[in-house]
Amino acid sequence: MKQNTTSQRCWTPVWLQAVTGGRWLKPPANPDLPLSGLSIDSRSIKPGQVFLAVKGEQFDGHDFITHATQSGAAVAVIERVDEAEENTSAGLLLVDKTVTALHQLARSYRDVLRKSGCRVIAVVGSNGKTTTRHLIHAVLSSKFKGTQSPKSFNNHLGVPLTLLGASTDDQYLVAEVGTNHPGEIDALGELLKPDAAVITCIGNEHMEFFGDLQGVAEEETAITQHLPPHADLFIETDAYPWVQKTSTFNPDSNVIVYGLGSSGAEEQGRVLGARQRFAFSATQTIDLPLIAPHDINNALAAIEVGRSMGVADSQIKSALEKIRPMPGRLEVKHFGPVTVIDDTYNANPDSTLAALNVLAEYPKDPPGQRVVVLADMLELGGLAEEAHREVGKTLSKMSGAGSIQHITLIGPRMAWAAEELAGNHPKDGLTHYLKIDADTPANITEPIRPNDVVLFKGSRGMQLEILLPALRGLFTE
Repeated sequence: MKQNTTSQRCWTPVWLQAVTGGRWLKPPANPDLPLSGLSIDSRSIKPGQVFLAVKGEQFDGHDFITHATQSGAAVAVIERVDEAEENTSAGLLLVDKTVTALHQLARSYRDVLRKSGCRVIAVVGSNGKTTTRHLIHAVLSSKFKGTQSPKSFNNHLGVPLTLLGASTDDQYLVAEVGTNHPGEIDALGELLKPDAAVITCIGNEHMEFFGDLQGVAEEETAITQHLPPHADLFIETDAYPWVQKTSTFNPDSNVIVYGLGSSGAEEQGRVLGARQRFAFSATQTIDLPLIAPHDINNALAAIEVGRSMGVADSQIKSALEKIRPMPGRLEVKHFGPVTVIDDTYNANPDSTLAALNVLAEYPKDPPGQRVVVLADMLELGGLAEEAHREVGKTLSKMSGAGSIQHITLIGPRMAWAAEELAGNHPKDGLTHYLKIDADTPANITEPIRPNDVVLFKGSRGMQLEILLPALRGLFTE
């Protein structure tokens, strides 16, 4: 992490102890030692960094303190200590809870970023957050120095790490903010204190916890409570009515509603092969190298954010036409003569139906089968059966229209989709597996032929991506 004089005054053992209220079990030899950032992953620790030992669902960072310090960590922040850890060469700072300490450090550093002039932009919404954040960063980086959330660092660990990973030399930070339980956006918004916010959409997500769309809207729009007066608030067209109903944002906010047909988007995007062209001014068009129609809306969000910060339309056009898809998000891959649309990162009802539409509209040159591999959509609560049946009905319509030839469903919830397909799709073109096992990769690849286009889509917990190597190996060896 590159730091100027201001950030160096923060990144010292003295600052760590003062902000967290921790107790030195082993103070470093130099209390003013410049530190070079913070990590919770001992595998990627860099010399001079702080290692913060967090206990996760699968790993406990305290088990890797020795490895972290041997890799160069100057200080380890811990909430428990073992005898072996006392022998480390690094400083040891004991706190009550390391996750609490992480939030305390991020909150303090946010004040430093504000004083340095770094503009923080929060991106929330049921779908499209990662792509929108990525597009905004591409646009802003064409003129300014700045950074964005690494990968999908959008939870109670990722958001503070995103803040702490920024430099006071940065002119902007684009932070993705996610949620799967009520109250999480509010808590993370309090940490970020964004200067501007983007709401990408309000849709069916984590309904097991939010109950209905009203609950989703209340959660997503909670970010607006943490905007300062006169802040820019960018809202996708269809999300705007929900924001009006649920948000308590300052009436002085500068609200920009974006989306096809609004905010300068003069005509709907139209697919040209695997690319999409759309107008965003009287003179400018963009060929967006992403395949999903809804990515035009994500691009329009980036356009509006860029314009608000003074990026010229010509720079915006150039930045967006160079963009590449995010891994696992409608990412087109070519395994020899087979095209794979990898959308395995996650799934909810809205994104699944959108992905099916992408498959149906995908160019048919050269001709081949359209094949779909769908896994369960998780965390839908009482809406699970209805949502999976709706997917089955959509697949039935696609089958009847001839836009899909082979369907593989995976997971117990997809049994509802299979029931909707019974009698509406050829039996030899439909398979259903309750889970992924040792035989699944071979079974799934069996009906796939050269020139086929195959969509893989499922919730993160279904780990659908583990099937891709089998398909790659079949057609590229």
